[in-house]
Amino acid sequence: MKHTPFSRRHRSAQSLALVIMIGSFLAGCATTAEQRQAELNEDMVTCANFGSRYGSAQHTQCMLIQQQRRDGEALAALERARIASEISRNTQEMIDARKEEAN
Repeated sequence: MKHTPFSRRHRSAQSLALVIMIGSFLAGCATTAEQRQAELNEDMVTCANFGSRYGSAQHTQCMLIQQQRRDGEALAALERARIASEISRNTQEMIDARKEEAN
């Protein structure tokens, strides 16, 4: 497989951009103590609005459901990032193959 200096630079720049994007995404996923407390307060209000009293079995169940919802959203975001990364990689491979065919 023949690479021109430009394609190596381009691939390095793309790799660096991908690493920065993933790093930024992961940094954004990290919840601080304040964020976690805000989420907890929001969940408690949600459960109270559903009519469950703090400490009751219904409240505990509601809080678990709220956490499962958050976990599901985080998992979906990670899956979207994985798919975007895969699409980017496939696109770059196709571009590289076309450049090779042109040479």
